[in-house]
Amino acid sequence: EEEGSKKRKFVPSEANRDINVRKARIDVVGGQSLSEIRAANEAADKAAAFTFVAQTTKEGILSAESHFPPLFSTPSTSPEALKQYVTSKIVDYLGEEESTLVEFIMKELSKEGGCKTTALLEEMKMVLDEDAEEFVLGLYGRMVQ
Repeated sequence: EEEGSKKRKFVPSEANRDINVRKARIDVVGGQSLSEIRAANEAADKAAAFTFVAQTTKEGILSAESHFPPLFSTPSTSPEALKQYVTSKIVDYLGEEESTLVEFIMKELSKEGGCKTTALLEEMKMVLDEDAEEFVLGLYGRMVQ
């Protein structure tokens, strides 16, 4: 080395002494990999991106783009309470409990993103005729209250 050189000798810092310390594995709750956590977060973000806007008029509720709110996002109505409501309305309209029809309605309402109001209305017209519109409007009102 030259005496006149102003360069100093490189001295590694404490942080660089043990490079493995910086590469320590991140402990993840539940033993999930980072890709699994990322996929779950992306799915949650996608679900949050779907924002439900309640319609307030009969025309709005029965419009082609109107949906029922997602079944598990209705804070005021539990799925069990909604099923009891649907059962009671079917008994009112048909005079007897139709468990197959009730299960069909609940399955439609539990679809991801919510069921289209017009699709359920068309299905219900085959069974309830002129009462179908009243049923769909009442069900929608019950779910958004």
